Amino acid sequence: MTEPTSVQPSPPPAPVTAEPVAPMIPPAILPLMRLLPPPPVGTILAPPEPPELARRGWFVAQMWAEVRLAMRMYFDPRYRISRTAQVAFPLVAALLALNYFLFSVWFSIAFVSPIAERLLDALVVLLGYRILIRELDRYRAVLDYLSRFNTR
Repeated sequence: MTEPTSVQPSPPPAPVTAEPVAPMIPPAILPLMRLLPPPPVGTILAPPEPPELARRGWFVAQMWAEVRLAMRMYFDPRYRISRTAQVAFPLVAALLALNYFLFSVWFSIAFVSPIAERLLDALVVLLGYRILIRELDRYRAVLDYLSRFNTR
């Protein structure tokens, strides 16, 4: 004999239907989406969020770390510096010396020469810094590659 219970059985679960992709897609792309077949099951339609970046350090400490990395880069026998960096740094030094002689010795105009000299110095130093940063990024990628695939 069974006793009546007050709990009623739950209805069977509804079949899982795919949610429409249309709310996530801009309206301009929607007509093109109708022409394409639906994406395979398990496809990630939105790229994953990038990992949270590490907190930035103190500016002077970052500069010191970059100077140390640049010194390490120049004396690392496994790494060959690009031709651009090989030519650019002596060229930057020569341009700074030429800039000094041009505005301080050869064409010395009272108010114009010091301002023009400082502006050109800033531009040349910025050019050298950008070349160095690009080379350091390339060196970091090589170090990452060597750390992953080096057997030593």
